[in-house]
Amino acid sequence: MKKFVILFVMALFWWSGASGQSAGFNELYAKAGEALKKGEEGITTVEISGKMLQELIPSKAKERFSIVNRIEIIRQIKFAEWADKEIFEKMESLAADKKVYEQMSLMNVEGQRVAVYKAPYGKLKSEYLILISKDGAALVCDILGNVSMKDILDLLYGK
Repeated sequence: MKKFVILFVMALFWWSGASGQSAGFNELYAKAGEALKKGEEGITTVEISGKMLQELIPSKAKERFSIVNRIEIIRQIKFAEWADKEIFEKMESLAADKKVYEQMSLMNVEGQRVAVYKAPYGKLKSEYLILISKDGAALVCDILGNVSMKDILDLLYGK
């Protein structure tokens, strides 16, 4: 019985870590999916695995895009300007709470606000939560992998 309890606890920790992103992000991502199922318009969700990203990069360009080899998963929620922003506002609150995420960067450029938050994940990996908004439209992007702030800035603004 004791072995079963230990195995169950280990499996629980593995499962919660396997999803990668923080529990708060996962909950809000699921809520966005529920809103889509209910027929809410103006919300789009995207989930891309690192393996799929690797498949999309031509072999000649793999060295140039080495970050792709270090990303485990990217999840995005896009809000059109007319969409209900409740989930986006909750995401902003989650990021600002500072229990999980540390604010790394806040940029306001030509009416576009870009906030980047980081949460550690294991020894080598990190989770980056990126919130972008302009003129009522918004994008939440969560990237998990062995990536650095420099990688994130290169993705956002190019090299």
